[in-house]
Amino acid sequence: MHTGTARVRTATERHRLTTGQGVWLPAGVPYEVEVDAGSVAVPIFPAARSRSSVIDRPLRIDFPGSWSAWLTYQFARSLGYLRGTADDSGVLDLVANARPADPAHDSRSTLPAPPLPASPEALAVARTLLRNPGHGAGIDELAESVSIGVRTLQQQFLNETGRPFARWRTAARVAAAAGYLDLGHDIGWTGGQVGFATPAGFTKAFRAHCGVTPRAYKEQHRNGPTGIRPFPNPLDVQMDARTHPAADGGVIGKPPSIPASRTWNRISDFHVLVWAYRGTARLVVGGRTHRLRQGEAAWLPAKVPNSVTLPRGALLLPLGSRPGVSPALPTDVLVRSFPPQVERRLLHTVVANYSFIRPEEHDPNDITRRFLEPFAAPPLPTRVGASVTPAVGRIIDELRREPASRRTLARWGTELGVDAKTLGHEFVGATGQTYVQWRAQLRMTLARQYLEEGMTVGRAARALGYADASALTRVFTRAHGMSPRAYQRNGWQHTDEGLILR
Repeated sequence: MHTGTARVRTATERHRLTTGQGVWLPAGVPYEVEVDAGSVAVPIFPAARSRSSVIDRPLRIDFPGSWSAWLTYQFARSLGYLRGTADDSGVLDLVANARPADPAHDSRSTLPAPPLPASPEALAVARTLLRNPGHGAGIDELAESVSIGVRTLQQQFLNETGRPFARWRTAARVAAAAGYLDLGHDIGWTGGQVGFATPAGFTKAFRAHCGVTPRAYKEQHRNGPTGIRPFPNPLDVQMDARTHPAADGGVIGKPPSIPASRTWNRISDFHVLVWAYRGTARLVVGGRTHRLRQGEAAWLPAKVPNSVTLPRGALLLPLGSRPGVSPALPTDVLVRSFPPQVERRLLHTVVANYSFIRPEEHDPNDITRRFLEPFAAPPLPTRVGASVTPAVGRIIDELRREPASRRTLARWGTELGVDAKTLGHEFVGATGQTYVQWRAQLRMTLARQYLEEGMTVGRAARALGYADASALTRVFTRAHGMSPRAYQRNGWQHTDEGLILR
């Protein structure tokens, strides 16, 4: 409960929650939530691909007020608009001091984890990788998440653990893999789960660290490990000595900081209204940079390239969206400041628009109408850099419907009866990018969508106009720092709305 009171009912239990209180509801338990007027309840849940938990009964927990922003961040991560994989282990570990059913937290593992670094930044990265050995982020993204340079992070790992970062990470993955094998998991599945791209790569790394192949190790340990060399418990790594009481006698330490984050570069079919809930945000829309301060909301127009970068401690929330087909809606970036008094109402709107915790007569478009009212007179702006001409508008619409189209700008000019050079200037004025740049970004936006939906790389390549899977792989890897298959495995994470409440 962010604010106020609510009641949570299962078939056998009733829970009344007040501000700062939560209840864990395990998978498979039907439940209902009734939120009082003036109250805000925020659903926080591990994403669909998260490991299963041994927390198999409803549990109550009290959170200190200092945890409010971090808990809201956990909800935001589940919506899927931020880059990278959400780390759910922190939420699971907080609930009644329970530990997930994961070999990274299983004391039976015979293989120790690598030593931990001491610097706060390197230690934060190490915690992330110990909780999720298969994490798909590269060292540049991990360094950025703790606001230091790549070379600094590499130096911290080498000086403080005696191992280069890449070797330390491989050792963490192998230690987790040993735990999975101890629990009886398949070798192929285990290698992929801890982040190895190929079985051969997994076997080579495992043998280098353990002296035997995964198969030989599994054979030696088929009756369970003989020694006890525990892998670090994330609670021991993460929580400091200053604690607060939690459910069932557990403890809650000070909240972790909200890490720096960003969205992928994207082109959306929807106008999206975003709100700087905490800290500041850097928006790049149509090639132009906008700074958003805490309390400000911005209208991100449809079909215009955009990306958002957030420093450490900042959190941007989506307030609502509108389809981009209406000519009455603005196609420029609009910014409006909201006073602190309406923060609770805005947070309620976020939850109502992006989960099933909502009033019975909820209007999802109310917030966008209210935001746009001050801009209604004079007439709504209709440009990002220059007017969207009919020719540019048609190209945008048709490419969105047929992203595999190979038509050049010169061919478009012939078809539309517009000089190609003039058409190129109009396209840059409307979108902030050249025709080739815009089409490439559209294809990457759709590629992520297709991969998240489970489409094969080959099928996605054909749908997007690439010659074959390898061609898409090259372009995707250059744009994202990871292959399409790595993206499907670890590059994204969000939960469908249907998993929040039924």
